[in-house]
Amino acid sequence: MNLDLNDDQQLLFDTVHAAVGRDYGTGGRAAATSTELGWNQRVWDTLAEMGLIGLTIADEHGGSGAGAVELYATLEAIGRHAATEPLLDGVVLPAWLIAALGTPTQAKELLGALAAGEFTIAVAHAEPGRAWDALPEASLAVHDDGTATVTGVKSPVLHGDQAQKLLVTVVDTDGRGHVVIVDADAAGITRTDGRTSDWTHASQVAFDSTPAVLLGDTPEQSDVVGALHSAFAQARIAVTGEAIGLMEAGLTQTVDYLKSRKQFGVPLSSFQALVHRAADLYAQVELARSMALRATAVAEAVTESNPDGVDLRETADDAFVYVCDAATTVAEEIIQLHGGIGMTYESEAGHHAARLIGLTASYGGVSAARRRAIASEAVLRAPSALLNNADAVHA
Repeated sequence: MNLDLNDDQQLLFDTVHAAVGRDYGTGGRAAATSTELGWNQRVWDTLAEMGLIGLTIADEHGGSGAGAVELYATLEAIGRHAATEPLLDGVVLPAWLIAALGTPTQAKELLGALAAGEFTIAVAHAEPGRAWDALPEASLAVHDDGTATVTGVKSPVLHGDQAQKLLVTVVDTDGRGHVVIVDADAAGITRTDGRTSDWTHASQVAFDSTPAVLLGDTPEQSDVVGALHSAFAQARIAVTGEAIGLMEAGLTQTVDYLKSRKQFGVPLSSFQALVHRAADLYAQVELARSMALRATAVAEAVTESNPDGVDLRETADDAFVYVCDAATTVAEEIIQLHGGIGMTYESEAGHHAARLIGLTASYGGVSAARRRAIASEAVLRAPSALLNNADAVHA
């Protein structure tokens, strides 16, 4: 399995890296997270002009129709700068759900606007006190006149303060799961805005008989559950790309700091113990990169041909847990090696470390991924690098 970016994918990475880097120099992330928007509008507009907002959206809806590897390259470049633009959570993830469940009319209406960067859509799935993989407690009521309303609480809803629409997971009176579309300014919504541990914006959204429209034309329960599992699995794989970019940049910042910061009249890099710790971090980042790229290659293959014997959810959980464990180690070490300055809001290393820790809570977090792995049959099977190893011979 080739775990390298090809020339076109490397060019995509370099292009995004340069475009984002112009506005995310020293203090760029602190400035972006301090704004009411929560990200840099100029960067968002630049990504839209380059056609990168609709990277994974089909050509027929104004996107590029790119795959998992191109998304990985883009998110790794964004991660290098710890940029806060909501490409994955505000565009890519909702677009996957709309493409999988929406009617042709809904897809035409929503995906084109998403691809153009005209607005973002927040996915409202997490609920206070409820396990990520459990059925939602938010309820859907369908009335005699055909209209529907939602009642319940979702939190945290990432970038919910700037989203024009919400995709809300709900259950109906028969206990069947659905996804509904809710206008962000609809009646019956109470929103409390705040920030996560990495200073990105998130909200608690309460619905009280809020008007909603079913995503899709009365899809079957299995269709909804399958679409959610697939979309969240793809998102867990995609976010490892951002994590690799964050770790790579954090390591570079730390090495530069060790070379420039002096103690007892000599650079910190002259202390062998600190050099060994930096070398260990390099090994951690490279191993995590291989795991992330392998999962990305599997996601690409599943999207293209759906090979037998490949469970994308298991692949996503394996990669997500491994990369998040590395992310936690790297975050802790770059703070330790920077000393007190690494804990400040003004420190670039502090922002990278905070975002790395924040990513470990994405899409149910590491704990939910571990629970799924323990409950699955994956722990009883020998691992293999082959996408389809049903006929493989094991000694």
